[in-house]
Amino acid sequence: YVDIISPNHDELGALLSIDTNGPDALPQIEQCAKELVKHNIGPTRSGSVIVRAGKHGCYIADSHGMNQWLPAYHQSAEKVVDPTGGGNGFLGGLAVGMVRTSDVVEAAMWGNVAASFCIEQVGVPVLLKGEAGKLERWNGVNVEERLQNYRMRVMGKQDR
Repeated sequence: YVDIISPNHDELGALLSIDTNGPDALPQIEQCAKELVKHNIGPTRSGSVIVRAGKHGCYIADSHGMNQWLPAYHQSAEKVVDPTGGGNGFLGGLAVGMVRTSDVVEAAMWGNVAASFCIEQVGVPVLLKGEAGKLERWNGVNVEERLQNYRMRVMGKQDR
């Protein structure tokens, strides 16, 4: 009944007894994710592995040959105040993205954007609701605008 497994890079390494924190961390993460995919995730054996890799973003692999890195939303450490909760925020955004889009890559973008709000301050993000019919803002930012900006940034990198 599981379509997506999303360990962080440490959990992924522990599952396969491989160090995913060394100088070759990114290739190790990719290899481990591909190995995990071979274990036939999901009822149709076509599920995905999405590895949460902190400042590196996330890595997506599936049985159809999907192998893709999505960068973390924040590319500057200056924006990261407290990484606590970033992984949980990612999973929440990923879940909402899957319900709304059914596309794993798009849902992972939602996850990266959600995580970005979690790590910008100590504690939970600040939610501001506007008047009726107005969009809510997290940490003073419109979520849909941030998602659109991130989507454009990622898609621009893929076109090159």
